[in-house]
Amino acid sequence: MIVSMIHLSTDARLKIILPNTNKALAEAIKSATPEQLVQIREGKDIKSLITSVFQEKITASKSDQALLQILKNAPAFKNMGNFSDQLGSLAAELKNVPDLARRAGVVENFLKNFTSLNGETLKSQLAQSGVFMESKIAQALQTLPSFKETLQSLHSLLSQSARPGARELGNSLASLLQHPSLQTDSLDPASAKILAGGVQKIAESLRSLNTSVDVLYSKEVAQLAAKIEALALTCAPSQEAKPLLSQLYGALLSSNAGPSALLLDGIEQLLKPETPLPDDLQSFSRQLGSVLEKSDPIPRALALLPQLGTFADPDFLSIDTLLQKTLGDDLKSQLLGLSEELQNTSHPKAAELLEQVDKLLTTIDYHQLVSHLGASNSIYFPFSWDLLDEGSLAFKKGKEQKFYCEINLRLKEYGELNLMMALYDENRLDIQAHTETSELKERLSENLPQLRAVLIDAGLVPKTIRIFEMREKASREQESYSSQGYGNDFGFEVKV
Repeated sequence: MIVSMIHLSTDARLKIILPNTNKALAEAIKSATPEQLVQIREGKDIKSLITSVFQEKITASKSDQALLQILKNAPAFKNMGNFSDQLGSLAAELKNVPDLARRAGVVENFLKNFTSLNGETLKSQLAQSGVFMESKIAQALQTLPSFKETLQSLHSLLSQSARPGARELGNSLASLLQHPSLQTDSLDPASAKILAGGVQKIAESLRSLNTSVDVLYSKEVAQLAAKIEALALTCAPSQEAKPLLSQLYGALLSSNAGPSALLLDGIEQLLKPETPLPDDLQSFSRQLGSVLEKSDPIPRALALLPQLGTFADPDFLSIDTLLQKTLGDDLKSQLLGLSEELQNTSHPKAAELLEQVDKLLTTIDYHQLVSHLGASNSIYFPFSWDLLDEGSLAFKKGKEQKFYCEINLRLKEYGELNLMMALYDENRLDIQAHTETSELKERLSENLPQLRAVLIDAGLVPKTIRIFEMREKASREQESYSSQGYGNDFGFEVKV
């Protein structure tokens, strides 16, 4: 299991894109000129590149972009080939090695045909591609801190509630927070089971609290408060105030909340004169509004129930168990485990197989590095497709809730096809396609009505769909982008 060979210390995670551990970076630096290396060093040293590798980035620094250009122009990455075909060949070879045949099944699990493409399959292939392996490890390491933070937030909310049972539940939660295992950096399976059981009981008690809503925080009182406030704002005596105050008084008599007693006293004073004075009514309205503004914290506590449900699973609280589950289907994790096994076997085909594994890992490393340097998510085309020679996908979040996708394909029959899409205003979609051949441009143009219909059925509004041949002038393409207000925000390299 690859988990056993991954050291979860911060230093180890910081090395994921260092030249001695990232094969793609090592290849890129081989191709860099002395001037380019100086430019990179002026911006940041190589090791510091990883400081934001797990963070969401909108823009890339100049040194990032310099290294990105070196990476994309490195001869080693000009023709990386069809990743799925290479993976399929590896699986076939493994079946012929008895000691490694079990690995073939794991590799084959990732091979999905393009005809099976749908939203769920795409999401699964992206998650298991290996490009996000280190991110999964980072998320797993945040499990315990997140667990403590959730319990502390819940305890704070319970301590503010006047509901019967809230204080007792808060005391139980305080005891759970003092559990010795929560003072450590990780939980063993036994401790995880104990804590998960405690979380289950707290979640059940929290749900039962929701059945005892104090009348002070009821919809009836909120409506009465709104009417009283409206009368108070008129700054004039009103005969309507007394009936509303009497109704509110009757409702609050059954309240157990602390502030209710003061509110009842205030209503009694207001009801003494024939008509409540405007200033007194305004003062009371502000007092009532202040009480309701603080409101009952239990609804906010109930919003934490989904998180508590997650933490009620002991396998989620135990980092080792969580990593085994999380990385069990991760392709990079499996390839690293296979690489280690091949290095320790004397099988005559071990060297040949190791070379295939290294090539696949280099492709994954390349896309991890491109993702970081380009402030995007880059991935090889994660499906097997008979018509495809090579392909890649890139996703990027821009400013003002704009989302971009770039798909670069090299088709066996039609050559290169580059698609760029922008999603904005929730469902507005702009598409540009650049084809290497006029034949493909014609075929795409002929099928535009069907494409529009499919997009509309999916709830998307295709605002513009443009198709160009790559030999057409770049100015046309630039005009079309600038007319849509993309500017540099698009963030993708257009190959024309």
